Amino acid sequence: MRDWIRARLDEYEGRHERRDEELAALVNKHVDALSNRRTLKTYISILAVVNALIWLSVIVFPREVAAGWTTATDVNDRLGFTVIAIIFGIGMWLSYSLFRLKYPDLEDPKFEDEIFASQKYSDHSRKRWRIWLFSLVGGVLNVLLLVLTEAYRYHGW
Repeated sequence: MRDWIRARLDEYEGRHERRDEELAALVNKHVDALSNRRTLKTYISILAVVNALIWLSVIVFPREVAAGWTTATDVNDRLGFTVIAIIFGIGMWLSYSLFRLKYPDLEDPKFEDEIFASQKYSDHSRKRWRIWLFSLVGGVLNVLLLVLTEAYRYHGW
Protein backbone atom coordinates (compact mmCIF):
# COMPACT_ATOMS: atom_id res chain seq x y z
CA MET A 1 0.00 0.00 0.00
CA ARG A 2 2.83 2.34 0.88
CA ASP A 3 4.46 1.79 -2.52
CA TRP A 4 1.16 2.49 -4.27
CA ILE A 5 0.75 5.80 -2.37
CA ARG A 6 4.39 6.76 -3.09
CA ALA A 7 3.88 6.00 -6.80
CA ARG A 8 0.74 8.19 -6.92
CA LEU A 9 2.51 11.06 -5.10
CA ASP A 10 5.45 10.85 -7.50
CA GLU A 11 3.04 10.86 -10.43
CA TYR A 12 1.26 13.91 -9.00
CA GLU A 13 4.53 15.78 -8.43
CA GLY A 14 5.67 14.89 -11.93
CA ARG A 15 2.49 16.34 -13.45
CA HIS A 16 2.94 19.58 -11.51
CA GLU A 17 6.59 19.85 -12.51
CA ARG A 18 5.71 19.28 -16.17
CA ARG A 19 2.93 21.88 -15.97
CA ASP A 20 5.32 24.41 -14.37
CA GLU A 21 7.93 23.70 -17.04
CA GLU A 22 5.34 24.15 -19.81
CA LEU A 23 4.22 27.46 -18.31
CA ALA A 24 7.82 28.66 -18.02
CA ALA A 25 8.48 27.66 -21.64
CA LEU A 26 5.36 29.51 -22.78
CA VAL A 27 6.35 32.69 -20.90
CA ASN A 28 9.92 32.46 -22.24
CA LYS A 29 8.59 32.01 -25.76
CA HIS A 30 6.50 35.18 -25.51
CA VAL A 31 9.28 37.16 -23.83
CA ASP A 32 11.72 36.08 -26.55
CA ALA A 33 9.19 37.00 -29.24
CA LEU A 34 9.26 40.57 -27.94
CA SER A 35 12.85 40.98 -29.13
CA ASN A 36 11.44 41.37 -32.66
CA ARG A 37 10.28 45.00 -33.03
CA ARG A 38 7.40 44.16 -35.33
CA THR A 39 6.08 41.51 -32.95
CA LEU A 40 6.58 43.89 -30.05
CA LYS A 41 4.52 46.60 -31.73
CA THR A 42 1.81 44.02 -32.51
CA TYR A 43 1.73 42.96 -28.84
CA ILE A 44 1.49 46.59 -27.73
CA SER A 45 -1.31 47.30 -30.19
CA ILE A 46 -3.36 44.26 -29.20
CA LEU A 47 -2.88 44.79 -25.46
CA ALA A 48 -3.62 48.52 -25.71
CA VAL A 49 -6.83 47.90 -27.66
CA VAL A 50 -8.03 45.20 -25.26
CA ASN A 51 -7.19 47.38 -22.25
CA ALA A 52 -8.93 50.37 -23.85
CA LEU A 53 -12.04 48.25 -24.48
CA ILE A 54 -12.08 47.16 -20.84
CA TRP A 55 -11.74 50.76 -19.68
CA LEU A 56 -14.39 51.91 -22.13
CA SER A 57 -16.82 49.27 -20.90
CA VAL A 58 -16.24 50.31 -17.28
CA ILE A 59 -16.68 54.01 -18.06
CA VAL A 60 -19.65 53.75 -20.45
CA PHE A 61 -21.54 50.78 -18.98
CA PRO A 62 -20.80 50.74 -15.22
CA ARG A 63 -24.13 49.17 -14.23
CA GLU A 64 -23.81 46.31 -16.71
CA VAL A 65 -20.21 45.67 -15.65
CA ALA A 66 -21.26 45.60 -11.99
CA ALA A 67 -24.13 43.25 -12.80
CA GLY A 68 -21.81 40.99 -14.80
CA TRP A 69 -19.27 41.00 -11.99
CA THR A 70 -21.95 40.10 -9.45
CA THR A 71 -23.24 37.30 -11.63
CA ALA A 72 -19.73 35.95 -12.26
CA THR A 73 -18.74 35.94 -8.59
CA ASP A 74 -22.10 34.46 -7.54
CA VAL A 75 -21.54 31.54 -9.87
CA ASN A 76 -18.00 30.86 -8.76
CA ASP A 77 -15.35 32.88 -6.89
CA ARG A 78 -12.67 31.31 -9.05
CA LEU A 79 -14.26 32.91 -12.11
CA GLY A 80 -14.05 36.34 -10.46
CA PHE A 81 -10.41 35.70 -9.57
CA THR A 82 -9.71 34.67 -13.16
CA VAL A 83 -11.24 37.89 -14.50
CA ILE A 84 -9.10 39.96 -12.12
CA ALA A 85 -6.02 37.93 -13.09
CA ILE A 86 -6.68 38.51 -16.80
CA ILE A 87 -7.07 42.26 -16.29
CA PHE A 88 -3.90 42.28 -14.17
CA GLY A 89 -2.05 40.29 -16.83
CA ILE A 90 -3.09 42.64 -19.59
CA GLY A 91 -1.83 45.64 -17.62
CA MET A 92 1.40 43.90 -16.66
CA TRP A 93 2.22 42.68 -20.18
CA LEU A 94 1.35 46.08 -21.65
CA SER A 95 3.72 47.77 -19.19
CA TYR A 96 6.44 45.21 -19.88
CA SER A 97 6.00 45.56 -23.65
CA LEU A 98 6.30 49.33 -23.39
CA PHE A 99 9.52 48.92 -21.41
CA ARG A 100 10.80 46.48 -24.04
CA LEU A 101 10.13 49.15 -26.66
CA LYS A 102 12.50 51.46 -24.77
CA TYR A 103 15.02 48.74 -23.80
CA PRO A 104 15.09 46.21 -26.66
CA ASP A 105 18.13 44.29 -25.33
CA LEU A 106 16.54 43.60 -21.96
CA GLU A 107 16.52 39.80 -22.04
CA ASP A 108 19.63 39.06 -24.19
CA PRO A 109 22.76 40.42 -22.56
CA LYS A 110 25.94 39.91 -24.53
CA PHE A 111 28.79 40.68 -22.13
CA GLU A 112 31.17 37.73 -22.66
CA ASP A 113 34.05 39.59 -24.32
CA GLU A 114 33.96 42.80 -22.30
CA ILE A 115 36.43 43.76 -19.61
CA PHE A 116 33.85 44.54 -16.93
CA ALA A 117 31.42 41.80 -17.95
CA SER A 118 30.42 40.88 -14.39
CA GLN A 119 29.71 44.51 -13.47
CA LYS A 120 27.68 45.05 -16.63
CA TYR A 121 25.81 41.78 -16.05
CA SER A 122 24.99 42.90 -12.51
CA ASP A 123 23.73 46.29 -13.73
CA HIS A 124 21.70 44.63 -16.47
CA SER A 125 20.20 42.15 -14.02
CA ARG A 126 19.20 44.98 -11.68
CA LYS A 127 17.61 46.89 -14.58
CA ARG A 128 15.70 43.80 -15.69
CA TRP A 129 14.48 43.18 -12.12
CA ARG A 130 13.27 46.79 -11.82
CA ILE A 131 11.46 46.64 -15.14
CA TRP A 132 9.65 43.45 -14.13
CA LEU A 133 8.79 45.09 -10.79
CA PHE A 134 7.44 48.21 -12.52
CA SER A 135 5.48 45.97 -14.90
CA LEU A 136 3.88 44.23 -11.92
CA VAL A 137 3.06 47.63 -10.43
CA GLY A 138 1.53 48.61 -13.80
CA GLY A 139 -0.72 45.55 -13.68
CA VAL A 140 -1.80 46.22 -10.10
CA LEU A 141 -2.46 49.90 -10.88
CA ASN A 142 -4.54 48.91 -13.88
CA VAL A 143 -6.75 46.70 -11.70
CA LEU A 144 -6.98 49.21 -8.85
CA LEU A 145 -7.84 52.13 -11.09
CA LEU A 146 -10.47 50.06 -12.89
CA VAL A 147 -12.04 49.05 -9.57
CA LEU A 148 -11.97 52.63 -8.29
CA THR A 149 -13.42 53.95 -11.55
CA GLU A 150 -16.16 51.33 -11.42
CA ALA A 151 -16.94 52.22 -7.81
CA TYR A 152 -17.03 55.93 -8.63
CA ARG A 153 -19.20 55.54 -11.73
CA TYR A 154 -21.58 52.95 -10.27
CA HIS A 155 -21.85 53.97 -6.63
CA GLY A 156 -21.11 57.68 -7.11
CA TRP A 157 -18.37 57.85 -4.50
